[in-house]
Amino acid sequence: MKTLLVTTALLSLFASVQMECMNGNIRLNSSSTAAQKIFQTLGVKAGRIEVCAAGAWGTVCDDYFTDVNAGVACRQLGYSATGASFARVAYFGAGEGQIVLDNVRCNGNETRLVDCSNETPNCQHSEDVGVICQVSNFTCTDGEIKLIGGTAAYGGTIQVCMNNRFGTICDDKFNSVAAGVVCNSLGYPRQGAIALVRATYGEGFGPVHMNVALCNGTELNISQCRHSASSCTHFKDAGVICKSPNASCENGTVRLVGGSVRSEGRVEVCFNGEWGTVCDDEFESRAADVVCRQLNYTTPGSLSVGRALFGQGTGPIFIDSIRCTGNETSLLNCRLGEIGINDCSHFEDVSVICIDPNNGCNDGEVRLRGSSNANQGRVEICNNRRWGTICDTNWNNVAAQVVCNQLGYTNANDTAIAVPNSFYGAGSGLIWFDNVRCRGGEANLLQCSLQTPLSFSFCTHSQDAGVVCPENSKVNCSCQSGDVRLKAGTSSNEGRVEVCYNCVWGTVCDSGWDDKDAQVVCRQLGFSGQALAMGGGVFPTGAGLVLLEATNCLGNETSLTRCPRRVGIGQSLCAHSRDAGAICLGQSYSSCPDRAVRLSGTGDASLGRVELCINNQWGTVCDSSWDNSEARVVCRQLGFGNSLAVSVPGGRFGAGSGRVYLTGLQCAGNESALLDCPRAVSGVQGCGHSQDAGVVCTVPVCKNGALRLADGTDKYSGRLEVCNGGQWGTVCGKDVSSDLATTACGLLGFGTKGAYSLNNALFGSGSTLTFGLVLVKQCGNQTLPCTLVVNGTRSQCSHWDDLSLLCTPPVTAPLNCSTGDVKLVGGRTDGRGLWSARVVCKQLGLPSDYAVTVASSSAKYGSVQGPIALSRVKCAGNESSLLNCQLVSIAAASRHYCTHSNDVGVSCQDNTDTTPFTFASLGTAEHSSSTSSPLAVEAYTSGTVVAIVVPIVVMVILVVAIVAVTIIILVVACKARVTRQFKFRDGNDTHPVMKDKEMDDVQYSPSDPKQSGEAIQDKATTKMDGTYERMPE
Repeated sequence: MKTLLVTTALLSLFASVQMECMNGNIRLNSSSTAAQKIFQTLGVKAGRIEVCAAGAWGTVCDDYFTDVNAGVACRQLGYSATGASFARVAYFGAGEGQIVLDNVRCNGNETRLVDCSNETPNCQHSEDVGVICQVSNFTCTDGEIKLIGGTAAYGGTIQVCMNNRFGTICDDKFNSVAAGVVCNSLGYPRQGAIALVRATYGEGFGPVHMNVALCNGTELNISQCRHSASSCTHFKDAGVICKSPNASCENGTVRLVGGSVRSEGRVEVCFNGEWGTVCDDEFESRAADVVCRQLNYTTPGSLSVGRALFGQGTGPIFIDSIRCTGNETSLLNCRLGEIGINDCSHFEDVSVICIDPNNGCNDGEVRLRGSSNANQGRVEICNNRRWGTICDTNWNNVAAQVVCNQLGYTNANDTAIAVPNSFYGAGSGLIWFDNVRCRGGEANLLQCSLQTPLSFSFCTHSQDAGVVCPENSKVNCSCQSGDVRLKAGTSSNEGRVEVCYNCVWGTVCDSGWDDKDAQVVCRQLGFSGQALAMGGGVFPTGAGLVLLEATNCLGNETSLTRCPRRVGIGQSLCAHSRDAGAICLGQSYSSCPDRAVRLSGTGDASLGRVELCINNQWGTVCDSSWDNSEARVVCRQLGFGNSLAVSVPGGRFGAGSGRVYLTGLQCAGNESALLDCPRAVSGVQGCGHSQDAGVVCTVPVCKNGALRLADGTDKYSGRLEVCNGGQWGTVCGKDVSSDLATTACGLLGFGTKGAYSLNNALFGSGSTLTFGLVLVKQCGNQTLPCTLVVNGTRSQCSHWDDLSLLCTPPVTAPLNCSTGDVKLVGGRTDGRGLWSARVVCKQLGLPSDYAVTVASSSAKYGSVQGPIALSRVKCAGNESSLLNCQLVSIAAASRHYCTHSNDVGVSCQDNTDTTPFTFASLGTAEHSSSTSSPLAVEAYTSGTVVAIVVPIVVMVILVVAIVAVTIIILVVACKARVTRQFKFRDGNDTHPVMKDKEMDDVQYSPSDPKQSGEAIQDKATTKMDGTYERMPE
C-alpha cells in the first residue's frame, strides 16, 4: 500500500494525542498539523496506533488486523466503532521503539485493544498498523469533493461525501469526462482534467462509495453521474489532476532523470503542471527518437530501456501503450492512450539513451579497466558515445582475442584469456552487450553477433566480462608465459602450483592432476627427484585466475603449459579450494629421508600405524582403498622381505599427526616403495587421522584360506577363524549367508546336515588382530567343490560379532546320540507341571502321567555349559519326541537373552505306589540336536536315595479257641525318592537350554500324594558309575 501523503507535509505523521502512558492505553500518532486539518475536514481521526506497555509507547503489527480490531481501538479512544477502518504497512509512517502487539484478534466486545487475543511480535516497523475513526456529529453534502495526497491543491485522490461520510471512488470506467466533473465542482476547468487510476496519490479513507458508470460532462457534481455500488478496494482509488493556471511546466514537455549524464535517464513528461512517468509497454526506439529530438539530441540511433533502468519514479504514470513513427516532434503527436489511464507500476518506467556528440568516445572503441597491468582488465565498450560493460554470458577466448587485437596485444605463441564474473571489479553505468559470439577474424567487437541486454537481460555488473591479453613489447611483465612457482609450502620444494600466462600468475585445478604433471613442474624448478602431486586443500588456497585444468602430461615436457589439456587456458570453472600442489623430493634431511616409512603407535616394529617421510616431516596414509597389497609393499620396504602382511584400517593403532600424505593407493604388491604405487591425488583433504592406515608384518603361521574352530566345547563347534595374510582372523557374524555354515563345516571335514552358525561371539571373543573378515562362497564347475574366500572386512563389526559354528560329526564318526535324544543330569526332587515334561519322560521311557517341569533359574541341578539348544517349547503332551512340539529352532535360539541360570529340568512320575523303586526320576533335561556334538542319553542318581517306610495297618488277630493262629500282616511300603537329571553328553561340556518364558508351570508340592516321590519299578538297573540305564523289554 502506498503512503497517503507522498511528497508534501501530508506524508508527515499525525501529531501525538497527548495522554499519560499507562499500561494498556493507546493513542494515534502523527506530527503534521496540516494532515490533521485535512482529516478534520473529512470527519475522521486517523494515525498510527501506539500502545503503552511497561511505561513506554510501542506500535502494533498489521498481521491479521481487521476493521473489528479498528472498532475496538476507536471505541477505546472515545470514538464510535461504527465505520472504523485500518491501514496497513506503516501507512501513517513507521514508528520507533518496541512493537507491543502482533496477530491481534478481537471479537468486537473488548473495552481495550490489549484485551484482544494477541501474540509475541515477530515483525518490523514497516508493518505498523493505523486506524481511521469516524468523528461523531460530522455532516457533509452528498457529492462534496476533497482531494488528498497530491503535490498541489488541484491534484490528488478523490474523497467524495455520501450519507455524511467521506469515501473514495473506484477507478473502473473512470475517465477524463468524469475527472472534468470533479474538477468543475472544485472550481477548476473541465477541459484538460486528467483521470488517475490505481491510487496514484495513495489510498484514500472510508468506504469505496461508487463505481462511476457514465458522466456526460455537464453534471454539477460526481454524485449526479450514473453510478453503482462498488466492491473495489482502496488499491483502485481514483484521482484527478485538474488544469492549473499557474502550472510550472507545459503539457507534453519531457525530461530525463536519474542518468549519469544528461543524455540518458528515466523519461518524465508534464501534464497539468505535474511531472509523471511513461510505461515501457510498447515503447520502442522510434519513441525514444521522438524524446531525444524533443531534447535536441542527434537522431536516429536512440535507445529505449525498460525496467526502470535509471530508477523508479513517483507520482502519476501518464502514458501507456504509445505508438510513434519516429518522425514526430513531440510525444503528444504519437498515438496515445488516455492520459493517466494505465495498468503499469513504476518498476516499468521507461528510460532512453540519446546520442550526444559531445561525449568523448566513438562507437566500437574498447578499453580495459580495473587492473594495474595494461594488458588485462574489465572490458568496456563505447556505444551511443557512452562507455558501458559486457555481460559474461558465452564470453570466451575467441571474443577476448578480438578485444586484444583491437588493443594491439598480439603474440603468435599465446592467446587471449576470457575472464568472467567481474574478476576485475564491477563496472558502473550501462551493460551494453550480452551473448557475444565472435568467429575470430572481426576487426572490432561490434562486428560480432551481439545481443543488447538493457531491457531484456538478467545480467548485473557482477557478471562484467574481462580479458588477459598476450604479452608483447607494450607490456613490462614480472613473469614469462609458462613460468611456474610453488607457494604456501613449508619449504621451497613444496607448495601450491602457480603458472604464469600473459604476465599473470594463476593456479591449477586438481582435476586430472597427477604425479606426471607434478614431475614437469619440479623439473622446471630444477628438482631431479621424484615428484608427488597433491590435491586441493593440502596447501592454502590461492587467489586470482585458475588458469589450467585437466592437464595430461606425459612427464617429459619442458613446461606445464606445453602439456595436453582438455580445458582452455583461463576457462576453468574450478574454485580455489581445488588448487593443485606439488612436492619435489630428492633433498637430504637430518630428521628422515624422503620416501622412508615407519610403523608407530604400538612400540612393536612389526605392526602399527604407517607413517611416511616427505620433506623431512613424518605424515600418515589414509585407509581409503587400503588393503593387503599396500601392506606387502610397506613390509617389504621395512625389511621384512616377503613375509606376510595384513592391512589394518582406520585408526586401529591410534591417530597420527601432521599431514595425511596419501590416499586411494592402488599397489600391485610388488613395488619396492609405497610412493611407487599409483594413487589418487584429490581426496586427501577429506581424510582425517581417524582413518590412518596400519599394517602387521608377520611370519606366516597358517596357510591363507585355511579354516579352524576355536574355543568350542568339542572339535565340532567353536568360533570360526580363517587364515588371512598368514595370520588367523575372526569372521564377522552379521548378515552371513544361510549356507555359509554348511559350506564351512564341509570344508572342515565335518558333517553338514543340520549345521548352523551363531553370532554374538557365542564361544567368546577372539583375540586376533584382524577381525570383521567377510567370507563369501566361491564355486567352480561341477567337478570342483565350493570354497570360502575372504572378501574384505566389515568396518562396523567388532569381536563381539565373531561368528561361531556348530557342525555335526562326519557320517563315518561313531554317534553317541541321535537327533532329538534327551537325557537327565543332576536330579533332585523339585518341580512344576507342564505338558512338555510328559513328552521328555515318555521319550525316555520313564513315568510320565504326573511329570512336571523344574525351573532351575539358580542352577538347581548344577552348572551347565555350551550353547542353549531350544527355546519356547510348547507341547500338547502326546508327542513322541520333543522335536515334534512347537518350539524355537536352535538357530533362532542363538539370538536369545537366556543364560544357564534359566535351564529347565523335569520330574518323571505317575500316581501309582505299588512297586518300590531305588531312586527318583528327576533331573535337568538336555536335548540332543543333530547340529551339536554327539549326545548320549544317560540318567544319574542324585547321590542320596531317600527311602520312606510307611507302616501298613496291623490286621486283626483272630483267636480261635482250638488253634490260636495270630497272623500279623505288616505291609511296609518303601517310598524311595530318586532325583533324576537329563543331560547332554558332548565330550567335555554341555549345551544350555533356554528358559521358556511362556511356561504355564504348576507349583510342585512334595506333600501332595499325586506328586509324591514314588516311582514305579521299571526294568532298570544301576550301573557302577551311578548312572541309570533302562533295561531292554
